[in-house]
Formats: sequence, structure tokens, C-alpha cells
Amino acid sequence: MKNVVSGIGLVIFCVQALAAQPPLQTMIDCELAGSQHTISLLRGSPIIDSYIYKTRYAQMTRFVYDDAEASRGSEVQWQCASDQKNTNVLVVSGEFTSNYLQGALFYFDSTDGKIQRIDFAERNRPRWIKISAQGAQVIFENTGNESSHKYLSYGKNGSFLELDQFPVTSKGESLIQLNASEP
Repeated sequence: MKNVVSGIGLVIFCVQALAAQPPLQTMIDCELAGSQHTISLLRGSPIIDSYIYKTRYAQMTRFVYDDAEASRGSEVQWQCASDQKNTNVLVVSGEFTSNYLQGALFYFDSTDGKIQRIDFAERNRPRWIKISAQGAQVIFENTGNESSHKYLSYGKNGSFLELDQFPVTSKGESLIQLNASEP
């Protein structure tokens, strides 16, 4: 009987310990288009050198990817970058579930009034973000030699381009150069 009571006590303790999720830590708040369109990058549940990453915007908290397992990352870097005018973006990249660095760009799309996302996976981190009326592009130098082209670009609605020339910006467009030591 004594063992049964001890066992029940141990089970209750374990259930309570597992149910009590450690709080998420805010890593960065990035105002994409004023305070009403702010996105926060959160992390929690550390295991060795990895964390589970989530975002919070529009009064909702979401995993960075589909679920907790896919959103567990290491060597994750983030940057809230600006074109020094009126456009900010949040870039997150790290080692999640792929052999490549995976990441996402979050930006405010003024045409539909929502925060949008562009996913990418490459051997290196992105170097530039181009913002235009058609949306955003995440631009990489092709250092992994996946193709014969010099630049790789991920865009809205899953578009992917291989470019020989660096994309030029026209009037009304902006180019954000990311810090090389950050994503």
C-alpha cells in the first residue's frame, strides 16, 4: 500500500511538472508598420543548445513552423531591419529540421493590410530584402553553388528566382541590406 501511495504521488508530481510549461522569453519586438503591426519572436523549452521558437502578432501566438518539433531550432539568429524610411522587416534563420539553414521573413504588406511571411532554406543566411508593390523578396548570394546563377531570391506565394544580375530597385521600392553577422 505504501508503494502504491508513493507511486501515485510520483505520478501527480510528474504530471504537474510536465504541465507547467516554462514561460516564453521575448527575444525581439519588431514594429513592421507602427505599433499596431508589431511582431515578437519568442523562445522557450530549452534542451541543450536548442529552443522552441514562436511568433506573436495580431493577438495570436504561433509556432514558427507547423508544430513544436518543427519549430525547435539551434544557431537561430534574428534581425529587425529597416530601409531607414518607413519599412521594417523581421528575418529569422537557423537550424531547424533541414540540412540547410531555414528561415522566414515577416513584413507588413500594405496592399492587404496584413503581416505576410516568406519561407526559405539555403546554405547561407540572406543578405538583402527587396520591398516593392508586388511584395518582398529575400535575396541570397549563391555561395552553395546549387545553381550556376549568382543570386537566389524567394518571394511572395512561394516564388523562387535564380538571377545572374542583382535585382535593381525602381522608384517606390526599397532595398534593405542585412548585417552579415546576423541573419
